[in-house]
Amino acid sequence: MGLLDGFKAFFHQTVLKMQGKALTPEQEEELLSKLIMADFSLKKAQALLEQIKEKGNNVDVIREVLLNEAPPFEPLRDTSVPSVFFIIGVNGVGKTTTVAKLAHMYAKQGKNVVVVGADTFRAAAQDQLNTLVNRMPVTYVGGERGSDSGSILYKALSENPQASVFLVDTAGRIHTSRALIDELSKLIKVGKKFSEEFPQEVLLVLDGTQGIQGYRQAMSFVQGTPITGLVLTKMDSTAKGGMIFSIWDELKIPVKLVCFGQQLDDIDFYSPQRVVDAILGNNGGGNND
Repeated sequence: MGLLDGFKAFFHQTVLKMQGKALTPEQEEELLSKLIMADFSLKKAQALLEQIKEKGNNVDVIREVLLNEAPPFEPLRDTSVPSVFFIIGVNGVGKTTTVAKLAHMYAKQGKNVVVVGADTFRAAAQDQLNTLVNRMPVTYVGGERGSDSGSILYKALSENPQASVFLVDTAGRIHTSRALIDELSKLIKVGKKFSEEFPQEVLLVLDGTQGIQGYRQAMSFVQGTPITGLVLTKMDSTAKGGMIFSIWDELKIPVKLVCFGQQLDDIDFYSPQRVVDAILGNNGGGNND
């Protein structure tokens, strides 16, 4: 299965049927419905529909409209200097697996990787992460359930001065929990307090199959956390991708990575061209620029 095969061609046949013709009210409603089925918010779907009507109804126009509205590609922070990546999100979105995939990716690049098990809230979280990375050439630093996550991070940073990448697995948070959001903010401050020179990524992991719920999670997390990018998981499933347009439109948070399977190599950089081609049912991909 290809990188973004999970994006369904929801309205490909609809576009071909209407191509080059003025949309009737029934066809407008149908196209709007297809956009909403692809997880675009109603507001965003209506705005896209208006642009399509103004510019002309054909596949090339729709592709142009979607590309113009899609989040742009933005690379991860430079890891040629020590970098701290905080991986955040609610329970069940694939956060811990994403940490393992990133550890695998950077280890293959020859980076000195430290994986930090800062989830001291969920039972068995430490065991799960340790099991995922214990065969990799990486260092794992964790702690007991209920211990202070900030102390674990500080220990990892202070005891591994030669490391180039620190990947911090944080506790899964209910996005409406103020106390847990505050704890996350405190954890990020520990990293900055240790060294202001460290570039930091705060990556919010969203389940690509959750649609509007992922959008709501992003809206909540951004209230107390300086999110630098999104990771979309489960893109080999029934994900459609429209929610990232709404998140970019309102919050200007770029998508940086997509995960599309259970294997450690099933992770890649986000590409707006691939997303749009997949939505339109095209086989061709695009570059990351």
